[in-house]
Amino acid sequence: MTNGRQRQDFRFNFVPGYQRSMVLFITKKFYCCLFVFASLTAGAQTTFTASLTPPQSGRDEYITLRLTVANGTDVRTIQPPSLNNFIIVSGPHPETEMINTNGAITQYISLNYVLLPKKSGAYTLGAATAVVNGKTYRSKAIAGLVTNKKTAGRPHSPYTALQMSPGFDPVDEPKPTQQFDDYILRKGETVPEKVNRNMQLKLQTDKTSCYIGEPILASYKLYTRLRSESNLSKNPSFNGFSVVDMTAEDPMNFKRETLKGREYNVYTIRKAQLYPLQAGNIELETAILDNKIEFLRTNGPSNAYTGDPGAVVKENVSLSTKPFSVLVKPLPEEGKPAGFNGAVGNFRIQSSLERNRFSSQETGKLLVTVSGSGNMHLLTAPEIKWPVGFENFDVKCVDKTDNNTIPLSGSKTFEMPFSVSAPGNYRTPAITFSFFDPAAGIYKTITAATQEFTITPGANKPATNFYTTENQPETGLMNNIFENRWLIILFLAGIIISGIILRMSREKKTTAVQQEETEPSEPTAELSPAVFPDHNPLMKTEECLQNEGCVEFYSVLNGELRQFLSEKFAPGTEFLTSKTLALAMDKAGTDNDAILRTQQLLLEIEFELYTPFEQNEKSHRVYAESQTLVQILNMQKSNP
Repeated sequence: MTNGRQRQDFRFNFVPGYQRSMVLFITKKFYCCLFVFASLTAGAQTTFTASLTPPQSGRDEYITLRLTVANGTDVRTIQPPSLNNFIIVSGPHPETEMINTNGAITQYISLNYVLLPKKSGAYTLGAATAVVNGKTYRSKAIAGLVTNKKTAGRPHSPYTALQMSPGFDPVDEPKPTQQFDDYILRKGETVPEKVNRNMQLKLQTDKTSCYIGEPILASYKLYTRLRSESNLSKNPSFNGFSVVDMTAEDPMNFKRETLKGREYNVYTIRKAQLYPLQAGNIELETAILDNKIEFLRTNGPSNAYTGDPGAVVKENVSLSTKPFSVLVKPLPEEGKPAGFNGAVGNFRIQSSLERNRFSSQETGKLLVTVSGSGNMHLLTAPEIKWPVGFENFDVKCVDKTDNNTIPLSGSKTFEMPFSVSAPGNYRTPAITFSFFDPAAGIYKTITAATQEFTITPGANKPATNFYTTENQPETGLMNNIFENRWLIILFLAGIIISGIILRMSREKKTTAVQQEETEPSEPTAELSPAVFPDHNPLMKTEECLQNEGCVEFYSVLNGELRQFLSEKFAPGTEFLTSKTLALAMDKAGTDNDAILRTQQLLLEIEFELYTPFEQNEKSHRVYAESQTLVQILNMQKSNP
């Protein structure tokens, strides 16, 4: 059962940089990050193109210049053409894109400029240049036209380049959807009324009432027409529910939805299946989202940013969901089977034997599989009444559940080892399984077919009848060992555990002595005190952290951490998206806390890649958190 008190933070950075002083820094950081994608495009043909969106515009409209390198393994520089006839509203904005077409991977690396024409008339942008793989590439010249009138249907916004649809084709680029210009703070408008009209945090559920054990889908969504950096400061704990979080969506992806006649960009903050554990009116706790919003103040007809820092208005706004209660109905007492154990949904059951013939000195295995949909994660093994003469052992469960279906679907196979002391022909006990079907509102009981099997006499042991207790032959040495095998196993386990503890104690003393001998004269870094493994996957990051002149800390950390995650959870995969990483970690048996912690840390590192680097307590903290995460994942991998 997933603990409802999971906490996670989400950061969404939708705010492009306005200050011109950031341009050189962002460009530098962009080139330093390109090595992450180098291996993805080896052997593919390299091209360099330039495009304008739109090629024909009005004088007061924005134009996007996109410079794109396809399949470049070592991009050194990208130089735009002369832009003397334009105001550079923002940019360059770096972008990376990977497209998989029938197994063929194409990697695109782009720089985007948002421009405002200074005058009307026909113009030609000269060739842009790029140095890729030690070779200089030139794009073709681009012709455009600026009219004195505004072109109908064109977005009046400087953010066209930042909201292009993913998977673009540099030759035939798709047209952008209609953009919002609500970030513009015109004369007479106030920030509170702008926020109230253009930004909402909503909780949506697929139903308002249900039975105990019947799932409710809860989605926390941000509806916005503004750009913001958002952080979930209060995450609902969902007391009274068993929580199954859906696979996290990439926070940079959004959908368009209409709310009260207006279109919004919609970001899913959290999405979870809630399985009620008790009856009554249960309130879903409020979520709080903190947002850093930037507006562009203008007093004239043009929305261009002229470089005046006073034109940028920054505002911190907290949004919260409204209280919401769910009516949970108790399961009916009428018709409840005696063996009912809380299963709610629609299920099937079947049984089989691993072997249909084995000796009295061997262990057989009964496999009972419950499949279907419902509260799968709460299902327990059916109770079996074993006959006299059968000895059963601890049950093992193999869970194959899809967390992205509502309700959960899949199967659980319960492996039930058992032995029979007397040779003969037998049948497995009858197995029944009861569940409540919320769609029909009734209880149902299903039965698995019995299985026939044969027990043969064991070696060095004559055939006996376990129903007879008199005149039993004297058991031999092997039989005594077999009958007392658990005592022997416990004794050997005690010896092994004692040896491990003694060894760990000696290693701890040796490590302490080595640390005293090598400890520097001044304490550095607020690093985790945990003992790191022999091989540090973040070795280059640690060296950069200790070097005051190293400004590539986040680039190196991003590369090493992603390399570690790829080797650990998806060997052979050279590029991991947040979705594929979550799926790979979940398949490896990693718990939800570790998966959410990994995604949060990667988002924070990616965010820092495009901010000025300063070696301070934050960089030390991020490194310490990365090392702690590496140790947690290593421990979980070795203890599935």
